[in-house]
Amino acid sequence: MSHVHVCIESSHNEQVQIEAVQYGEFLDKLVDMSFKMGVIKQSPLTVQKLSDYNVVIIGSPKERVFSPAEIEEIKQYVYNGGGLLLLSDQGGDAANQNNLSDLAGLFGIKFSTNILVDKDAKSEEDEQLVMVTDFLNHFVMRGIEKVALKSPCSLQITEQPGVETNVVASSPASTVEVIWSGSSWVETGAKKHALIAVAKFGAGKVVAIGTTRVLSTLLNKKHGFKAVDNEKLIVNILAWLVNREVYEKGKLKAVFVNVSLKPDLYFWIENELKNDDRFRDFNEIMNFAIDSLKRGMERYKRSSSSKSR
Repeated sequence: MSHVHVCIESSHNEQVQIEAVQYGEFLDKLVDMSFKMGVIKQSPLTVQKLSDYNVVIIGSPKERVFSPAEIEEIKQYVYNGGGLLLLSDQGGDAANQNNLSDLAGLFGIKFSTNILVDKDAKSEEDEQLVMVTDFLNHFVMRGIEKVALKSPCSLQITEQPGVETNVVASSPASTVEVIWSGSSWVETGAKKHALIAVAKFGAGKVVAIGTTRVLSTLLNKKHGFKAVDNEKLIVNILAWLVNREVYEKGKLKAVFVNVSLKPDLYFWIENELKNDDRFRDFNEIMNFAIDSLKRGMERYKRSSSSKSR
C-alpha cells in the first residue's frame, strides 16, 4: 500500500468538514502521516466512490439522512476491506436529525439519544468533560492513559451476524446520563457507559465515537484533538482501520500495514531489488528483516534467561 487515502465524507451536511478551521490540526496530522486526503461532496454514496479511499470519516450529519441504498453501499465498502470512522454528537440521532445509527447498527453499534456529563468534576464547566481511563486491551488503545470527550452521547452494543464488536473505552462510574424525555432533558443516575466501540465485518473495520469534538482544535485545551491522549487515540484508530487482515480458506494469510520508511532505507531497498534477485519485492525484504529480528531477540532472551539462573 504505497499511499493511504482518507476521505472526509461531506455530502450529508456533516459537522466535520475538511475546510473548517477547527479541524486544521487534525488535517495537518494526516499530512504528517503522509496520508492523501479527499472529500465526497455529492450524494448518493456508492461502493465505487468509496473504494477510492482506505478510510472514510463520517462526522455527524446535520438534518440529513442516508438512504437505504447508501447504507447498503457503505456496508459493502466495509465488507470489501474499507475502514469507517463514525462520529456522532451529543443527543445522538434525534438531536442531530440524522440516521447514523441505522448505518452503525449494521456493525452492532447504536448512538444513544443522550448527553453524558461528569458530576464529580471539579468545576461546573468541567461537568461536560468526560475523562476516560477505563480501556479494553486493544490496538486502538495502546499507549493511551487518558482520553477527554466533550459532551458525548453513549453507545449501545448489539449482536449482528458476521460482525465482531467490542467496547474499547468506557466512562467513569460517576458519569450521569441526560436523556430527552420528548419535551425536556432529564438527568438519570450515575453509571458507566460505552464511549468508543470497534467492529470487524468481512475484510473491513469500523470505529464509532459519540462526539465530533475529538477531532477539533478548540480554545479550551482540556478537550479536543490536542487534549491529553486524544491525538494518539486518533492516530491509533487510523492505523487500525488501515491495517487489513487477509484470509484465505478461513485462515489468516497476511496482514497489510502502512509503514513509513526513512528515505535512505527506502532507496537502499529499491537499489537492492534492482541488483539482487534474492528478493522479489518490498514485502519479502520486510518479512525477512522482521523475522531475522524476531529470531535474534528470541536467542537473546534465552541467553539472558540461562545466565540469570
